[in-house]
Amino acid sequence: MDKLLLEKLIKLSINNNSDSFRKIVEHYQSMVYSLAFKMLNNEQDAKDIVQETFVKVWLNLKKYNSNKKFTNWIYTIATNLCLDKLRSLKHFSPNENFEDRIFDLISSDNVEQKMIDEEFGEIVSLLTNKLTPKQKIVFTLHCLEGLEVKEIIEITGMTAAKIKSNLFLARKEIQEKLSHYER
Repeated sequence: MDKLLLEKLIKLSINNNSDSFRKIVEHYQSMVYSLAFKMLNNEQDAKDIVQETFVKVWLNLKKYNSNKKFTNWIYTIATNLCLDKLRSLKHFSPNENFEDRIFDLISSDNVEQKMIDEEFGEIVSLLTNKLTPKQKIVFTLHCLEGLEVKEIIEITGMTAAKIKSNLFLARKEIQEKLSHYER
């Protein structure tokens, strides 16, 4: 969506134009769903986060600073909601076949081929559940959503050093788990 159209839709939405806000939601909901699903690995929770995100966007649209990227503002809201959800879950207790499923997916003669398969994405998704919420959000935003560190700083409020540290630890944890299952 180009910046001028977005600015127009935001102004109309602030004036309670629900059709304009619907267009904003339609444009950005898949982005929010993608992030939420990668963070929570649960379709219903991801849908809930999408709904909560856009309720917060609607309620806080007047506070949006147009000098900032709108996508980063939405990512910030969605990320915070995902972090809250992860914290409320406290301890991730994967289903009992978690270890077996990873082993089955990774124990192929051709691991390189697995890396380009969809199954590798499932493996990484399962392994991210073992990360701390901050590690998971940084890993997801950088490695899975393709955002730059400066965007992650804006979204999370973390320093560049914190982001790089969490990203390093997340990658190390995933790499160690992958090498464990390759044996």
